[in-house]
Amino acid sequence: MQPIVRSRVLPRISFRAMMLWTVVAALIAAIARAAGDGATFAKAVTFAVAMLGLFFLLAAGAFLLAWLTARFVIGEFDNSREGNPFAKDQLPPQLLKPREREQ
Repeated sequence: MQPIVRSRVLPRISFRAMMLWTVVAALIAAIARAAGDGATFAKAVTFAVAMLGLFFLLAAGAFLLAWLTARFVIGEFDNSREGNPFAKDQLPPQLLKPREREQ
């Protein structure tokens, strides 16, 4: 009998997390509706949430740009043979010699 392996295709999201995201989305929708009706505080909150979203979007874009630049300029190289302690059951190089035991 083979063990049951959890699916890696679908993310594991709990019911509690789904309810939390639903509440957050409902709050954002209520604030956006109040902003549409002309409430000044709701306009400020909507603007702050939009700027926070824009910040994360720009940060993701900057990361993607840096990652792609490093990927194309540096490329891929295999450094597993340069002192990798897990390659072929070898110990890592010792930087400090072991001390003698004091008696």
